[in-house]
Amino acid sequence: MGLRTSVIVNGVNNLSDARYCAGMGVDVIGFNLKLDDPNRVQPQTLKEITGWVSGVKLAGEFERAKPEIINELADEFNLDMIQLDTPYLIDEIEEINRPVIQKVFINKDTVVSELLEMMDLYSPYVDSFIIYSTDFTTIDDTNEKLLKEVAKKHQVYLGFGLHKENVNHILTKVKPTGIGLQGGEEIRPGYKNFDEFQDIFEELES
Repeated sequence: MGLRTSVIVNGVNNLSDARYCAGMGVDVIGFNLKLDDPNRVQPQTLKEITGWVSGVKLAGEFERAKPEIINELADEFNLDMIQLDTPYLIDEIEEINRPVIQKVFINKDTVVSELLEMMDLYSPYVDSFIIYSTDFTTIDDTNEKLLKEVAKKHQVYLGFGLHKENVNHILTKVKPTGIGLQGGEEIRPGYKNFDEFQDIFEELES
């Protein structure tokens, strides 16, 4: 199966999600490895997941871990990429020995020129950006123009406000590098409801 855009799925914590995403043609599967997060993926679970999936890039999601810790975990679990969910200093990013996806937040007070200035500064040191929002629950006229301006200049994944009814419109109007989706808990071991994923993936099938 081929998808019309690149897809990152964050927060994967079970084999059901990982295998489903790999089979659907997702590009990057992300795992919560935040050191102080009780919901982080446990090492044995991660090893089991990574041992079963192939053909997809694996990313570790971090917040405040030092670059040397990130590199150690990337080597231990054979991660392909690192996602930073909080801002890091450029000097710190340069110490990370995997391509970096930098999470960026926007809200109703975001000024596009200031956002672009920050992204211009970080762009030489990261592979791409994934955009989330603490204010907006959908992508519409209030933020579409901002996202379009950002996507013109940078490798951008949209990580919020997407559903089956608007994903094709957003891809056409904003033209991002791709989209970001969020994994979830299994109903019970080995059983997962994929309706939400499936609806979006059906819209993205090429």
